[in-house]
Amino acid sequence: KYILPIYGAGLWGPIWGYISLDDNKDTVYGTYFSHASETPGLGAEIATEMFQQEFVGKKTLENGSVALGVVKHGKVEKADYQVDAISGGTITSKGVETMIKNYLTYYEPFLKQK
Repeated sequence: KYILPIYGAGLWGPIWGYISLDDNKDTVYGTYFSHASETPGLGAEIATEMFQQEFVGKKTLENGSVALGVVKHGKVEKADYQVDAISGGTITSKGVETMIKNYLTYYEPFLKQK
């Protein structure tokens, strides 16, 4: 397994987390997200097991580019790569997506190594 730290910004402050990948570097084994001050019951839901478990089994790269992401609730088009955003926590969900895309892009050379 590989564990990659990621950092970003939510609605009210910093958000951060870890993405754990299987040895193929393309399948999410698990995630952990937390925050400094997101709204309880909305953006703060990124710290719940329910949201974090949605990432398990998702793929990170599609055609060599980062494809793992969070999309508007109910708008998942690529089930292998996307999870539903938190309803009512749009800005925090976008922050999680940006955080994932930014940091996994930094790790792309490593992720592409076989």
